[in-house]
Amino acid sequence: MDLNKILNNIKPTEEDKKRVYNIINKFFNILKSNDLEPILGGSFAKDTWIKTDFDIDTFILFENEENMKKLENILKKENFNYEKIKGSRDYFRVLYEGYIFELVPILKIKNIEDAKNTTDLSPFHVIYVLDKIKNTDMNDQIRLMKLFMKNIGVYGAESYIRGFSGYATEIITIYYKSFLNSIQNIDRWFPKVVIDIENYYRNIDEIKKNLTKDKLKSPVIIIDPTNKYRNIGASISIQKFSELIFYSRLFLNSDNKEEFFNKKFIKDYKDIENLTNKYNLNFLYINIEGNSNNKDIKFSKSLSLFLYIKKLISDFGIKIFNYYYNFDRDTFNGYILYYNNKLPEYEIKMGPLVWERNFFEKFYNKHKNEELIIRNGKICSITKRELNDIDDIIKYILTKYKNKIKQKSSKIYIKVNNKEFIL
Repeated sequence: MDLNKILNNIKPTEEDKKRVYNIINKFFNILKSNDLEPILGGSFAKDTWIKTDFDIDTFILFENEENMKKLENILKKENFNYEKIKGSRDYFRVLYEGYIFELVPILKIKNIEDAKNTTDLSPFHVIYVLDKIKNTDMNDQIRLMKLFMKNIGVYGAESYIRGFSGYATEIITIYYKSFLNSIQNIDRWFPKVVIDIENYYRNIDEIKKNLTKDKLKSPVIIIDPTNKYRNIGASISIQKFSELIFYSRLFLNSDNKEEFFNKKFIKDYKDIENLTNKYNLNFLYINIEGNSNNKDIKFSKSLSLFLYIKKLISDFGIKIFNYYYNFDRDTFNGYILYYNNKLPEYEIKMGPLVWERNFFEKFYNKHKNEELIIRNGKICSITKRELNDIDDIIKYILTKYKNKIKQKSSKIYIKVNNKEFIL
């Protein structure tokens, strides 16, 4: 495998850098003319950005939180095309000359103890990473790691992903000293992994004494080298942890390692069609438009709604084979693969144990006109289903749970058996 060939496709050329930094400088000059103090953050500050996939993280320094309110007024005054994102501290996405700048207001602090929000720590992260990668090729190794993680769907610390943040990815790669060495070590991971790059702690017991329980729930503990009381892997789920191990193992055993950098391993509509044909299944497609301009909130609500609908379908008796989902910039796409479009006309409803007299009598009185049987000590009825067709089940769900669905989405589109449902 020629990693240099892959790097040539993803690493910004000098011409790429010149073009993008010219626009950054123009944008920054406008901000500075309004007495703002912008600095680059994220992958641009560390030169770990991928030329085909990036936003430009920009931190706006303020002496106090009260002064941060003027940022939006300046964006309005300059007639910028922007979107306000609500959060613990509001930030802004600005489209300027074809590029997206994420403007994050932070406090201008000298010590981490003075931070009032986790974003206030970001400049310390930049300084640390830059110091660790200077005079090395680590920025390229980090690029490879980021692209690998993005393509397998484990990159991103947002609550709807619960994967590896950019900073966590950088620390992992620096800790293991290269992309390939990182993958080889991840192949041997099992919970709990501890990465303490600055050796703040002698063992896991010391970590447990210094970090709160909620910071220790994740399968991987990555001690923030700039703040030993913080686990930057705290939001990583067991699912994304496992997926990273799985795909690292596949990568090491693959004869075509380049494909891990050239394609996404996240299932799309065409992939789902192929799966259903291969295994003689059916599938239901759900597209959800969120009702929040905060991407994290919007997609978290969309995912929650998708899983809720999946559960309702399963509760009706539809046997689910598997499910998948993905996110694009604006909408959520979910896929539920299931076995049969039509259920048997009758089902067995489980009742209470026969010696639980009060519950027994309630069940008996409700189902006494049906055939009753005893199974494992419980009274059961053979009951005719009210709904036994997937189309009717979807119609029922969209009608009965309309209000709940509307709370979590602005629009939902469901396609099953070439029939379309929109709410």
